[in-house]
Amino acid sequence: MLNYFKNRQIDMQAERHIPYREPKLSVKEAEALGYYDFMSYLGVPYYHAGGLPSTKKLAELCRIDSKKKILMVGCGTGFSACYLAREIGCEVIGIDISELSIKEAKERAKRQGVPDKAKFIVGNAYALPFEAGIFDAVITEFVSQFLDRKRAFKEFTRVLKPGAYVGINEMYREKEIPAKAAEEIAQAEKKFREITGLPFSLSSPEEWKQELERAGLKDVNVRMCKNIKYLQETKNMAEAMGGIWSFVEYLISPILNTAKYFLLSRKIRYRFKRLEEGKKIFLRKKSTSKYLGYVLATGRKDL
Repeated sequence: MLNYFKNRQIDMQAERHIPYREPKLSVKEAEALGYYDFMSYLGVPYYHAGGLPSTKKLAELCRIDSKKKILMVGCGTGFSACYLAREIGCEVIGIDISELSIKEAKERAKRQGVPDKAKFIVGNAYALPFEAGIFDAVITEFVSQFLDRKRAFKEFTRVLKPGAYVGINEMYREKEIPAKAAEEIAQAEKKFREITGLPFSLSSPEEWKQELERAGLKDVNVRMCKNIKYLQETKNMAEAMGGIWSFVEYLISPILNTAKYFLLSRKIRYRFKRLEEGKKIFLRKKSTSKYLGYVLATGRKDL
């Protein structure tokens, strides 16, 4: 219990009083950024289904302790990577294709006092810049669903030590869905592909299991979790950042930064409109969200 409050205090100290960053990019330059570069530039917080409790649970399933070396693929701005480095004491290397995300992740590691434990580099999930067999776990959160899984999982397995784990926290869609709901979910997938420029698609739990097994992983275990209600997700996010006021402070900068571009750019307004339409179908619309959830899935590299 003491450690819990200690870590909550660190969360608050690390993420509070984030300064407002005056927008420097012109509207045209902002429009030219990819979706994730733009979000990183604005300082929009990254969050995944289940929040930090699911991150901690996935780490447990992958047998991660303070002596382990972890690779987080698609680390974004380093929120989960820094959490694991701070909470467990493991060495974490985060990799992401977004240079702006990596820059922010490095700053986060400094703010949270873990630059020696959490390190970040720009890189590609399909060509990881590491030798074979050096990691004790490879983790993705809300990332593998944007990837060609056949290519990515093969590469994840390559860099694992024998007996080490791949662990994923990704959304799923149930296998049997009424036609109308399935059509709406497909529309939401299309919206995410459009705004991100990535091959976004949701697999069923059975398909996630098959894809991990095709990569040569053993003892594949897929745990199905239902999406938490939208308000509960917001509450979890606020708690992870040290409380509601820290959460509000954290959002002020992105809101102020976004206002200029939102008012002056039809293209950026369209991006956010499509994003909200997709999120509504996935998270808030009862007729579709009840067929969706997220998996905590693990697979072990053969000895």
